[in-house]
This record gives sequence, structure tokens and C-alpha cells, in this order.
Amino acid sequence: MTVEGAQVIADDWKYPAPYDFYDATADMEDYKEFVSPAQWPDRFWQVRHGEDLVGFFTADPGDDDRCEISLGLRPDLTGDGRGLSFLQAALALLETEGLTQLPIMLSVAAFNQRAIKVYEAAGFTIVRTYTQPTNGSTYDFIEMELRKH
Repeated sequence: MTVEGAQVIADDWKYPAPYDFYDATADMEDYKEFVSPAQWPDRFWQVRHGEDLVGFFTADPGDDDRCEISLGLRPDLTGDGRGLSFLQAALALLETEGLTQLPIMLSVAAFNQRAIKVYEAAGFTIVRTYTQPTNGSTYDFIEMELRKH
């Protein structure tokens, strides 16, 4: 990731409701983390198609022997079947980074059934549900883990 790429994602990517929950500007603490390299996870990639910034992917192999991932597609590229191939490419990158030996985890807002279906299609299963304060309120989230093959 570059600072410029993170700034474009944080400032310019605006999702339609209810996915505007994922706008970086929806929570200023999340926004500051997204645009501050000192707060970035161990691995933070921008995804480009030619010159176009189309997505991002993070992988954070933490101290707890698991790798937490997050990802996002540019708003105009969501909702029409690109999510699974994007996620599969991200998981292939984890393999080249040698991170697939760890449990691969992600969290998703419980309302986001569209993303949950993509994650399940890629082999993730639900581990637990929890609530978390963000975006000025408290929301339900689902933690998922990639099944080992």
C-alpha cells in the first residue's frame, strides 16, 4: 500500500447503503488507522488492474498464532460476482507469503450476507458472533475461519 492509495480509498470510496457502513469516513478512529502507515498491519496491499486501484487486502499474522485478514473492493466493483475471485487471489497471495500454515481469520458485519456467502464459498466457516462498538454505535459481527483442506 502507498499513502496515496490509502488516502484515495479512505476519502473517495463511498459504498451505497447499507454498505456505507464500510466507508472509512464512517468511523474516524478507523479512518486514522487506515491512512496512517505506522498503524498498518504487517502486510497491506493495494490491488490494481493496470493503473486502476480496484481493491485492498491486509494480512496480520498476530502474536496469537493466527492470521487476521481484511479486504475491500472499490464500490463500483461490488455486488456483481467479483468477490469470490478477488478473495481467492488474496488467499493465493497468502500462500506465497507462507501464511497459510496459520489459521486464517476474518470478521464481517453480521448484516453483510452478501460477503458472508462469498466467504463461505471460499471455505470459511463461522466461529463465533460478537458485538463491537464502531461507527458511533454497537454492531453484531461474525468471526470466520478458513477450513484447512
